[in-house]
Amino acid sequence: MNPFGSLMSADDALDLIQAKLKPVADSEKVTLQECLGRVLAEDVKSAVNVPAFDRASMDGYAVIAHDLNEPRMLREVGKAFAGKPYTKKLNNLECVEIATGAQLPKGADAVVMVEHATVVGSAISFKQPIRVGDNVGRTAEDIAKGDTVIKKGTILGPGQIAALAIVGRDKVEVYRRPSVLLFTTGDEVVAPGKKLGAGQVYDCNSSAMMAVAQRAGAVVTWRANVKDLADSLLKVLKDNARKFDAIVFSGGTSVGNKDFGFETVNKLGDVFVRGVAIKPGKPVLFGKIGNCAVFGMPGYPTSCLLTAELFLAPGIRKLAHIEDHHRGRYMVKLAHEVKQDKTKQVLLPVRVDEHDNAYSTFKGSGSITSLSDSIGYIKVEPGDGVMTKGSTAVVHSI
Repeated sequence: MNPFGSLMSADDALDLIQAKLKPVADSEKVTLQECLGRVLAEDVKSAVNVPAFDRASMDGYAVIAHDLNEPRMLREVGKAFAGKPYTKKLNNLECVEIATGAQLPKGADAVVMVEHATVVGSAISFKQPIRVGDNVGRTAEDIAKGDTVIKKGTILGPGQIAALAIVGRDKVEVYRRPSVLLFTTGDEVVAPGKKLGAGQVYDCNSSAMMAVAQRAGAVVTWRANVKDLADSLLKVLKDNARKFDAIVFSGGTSVGNKDFGFETVNKLGDVFVRGVAIKPGKPVLFGKIGNCAVFGMPGYPTSCLLTAELFLAPGIRKLAHIEDHHRGRYMVKLAHEVKQDKTKQVLLPVRVDEHDNAYSTFKGSGSITSLSDSIGYIKVEPGDGVMTKGSTAVVHSI
């Protein structure tokens, strides 16, 4: 048995974890259809102007502006549609019916909205004056050839992908997603779908940790549960530390006779975090075996998921070149009194009603419904007192 030493604060533990991690260095080229959520590994410069030509920004009529210094009838000489321009030059006292997005004919310098024109036989009557450039999108007014469209390090969302497409890029260089091996430990753990034996429980931690790691940007490989044997855990860690950017497991991180996480990681590499002053979730482990990060989460489901959100998710984001961010936060009022813990920060899962009143859903570290019934958690700082009913608090979304 290896008892905990002095416990780190959650903030100190997270700072240390982040300091020990380096983003993955290598990149890969992917298509636009594959790049959603990926992090750009290059500055993308445009090889074209956008738009590539002067175009109508409204349905109406392409005209020469000085023809309409006063009310006048113009002769309609053709039509222009997107992708099917009017190819002749526009002369004085002529106009061309034009659709939004269509190329402006040569000689034209403005577009009159269709609402401001009246068809009179084969001519068009215009009553209002117009200025040069009205209702015209100019060449390169959005993007000029040579402009940096998207900078290296940007997370690619729908808007960024559209920008890549509009400048003609069909592939881009993105950072490789960090690779993660994930498993649980424990003789009592059984995969869902199998029959439970006496004293056994279904594995929910794998699914929870996988969801956290994938949402943070990792490619996750799941392997079967590892039994409570020091040699079994040692072999898995030793065999895979060079194959993955990170290894994540739950269970075996406390101080019982079958908790081999600390001694095994310490034997193969270095342990930097062992035990954090939070409740629930104290038995958190973080270390490195060579260049491979190792995260050990507590075995109880609520503790496992909360600590995965607190430490694993930011760690994966660091590996994935994703600037760490705080998931949704918002202010609530406590619907009841909440007692502080004298030495530990309490992570209190809560539900929130339509009036922004927060109610505890915590049933215990082993109860997964503590979190499945919640929308997030409140951090209750250490102390001897209470947070009173009606006081404000910040909910951290999960």
